[in-house]
Amino acid sequence: MDYAGHDPAGGDIQPLVDRVDTHGTTTILRAIDQLDDEHTVEVTVCTAHKAKGREWPRVRIADDFTPPPDSDEHDDKGQPLPGPVDDGETGLAYVAVTRARNRLDIGGRAWINHHPDGSPA
Repeated sequence: MDYAGHDPAGGDIQPLVDRVDTHGTTTILRAIDQLDDEHTVEVTVCTAHKAKGREWPRVRIADDFTPPPDSDEHDDKGQPLPGPVDDGETGLAYVAVTRARNRLDIGGRAWINHHPDGSPA
């Protein structure tokens, strides 16, 4: 709890700490025991980080891959140009889009098709 609440690196686990604090470990572990095995379900939801090294027949990328903020530069129509794509985000996106064996819906990564650094799929 101290790590999640006070160390900047622990902030990402604060929601989990809050749930354990609210419901207790016994309730959380009981809920986990009731989950179905991944091989018996039709849909698996996971983060791109957890998807590394795994594959599925069909993958849909969620809309939480946001484009980079606009730069201070403008195109010939006066519209702001998007900033550069972060290398870390690029690597994570690569992991996400290469998990599909047969069908990929790039969903939340579709903005890359209109970014100066991207190219249409």
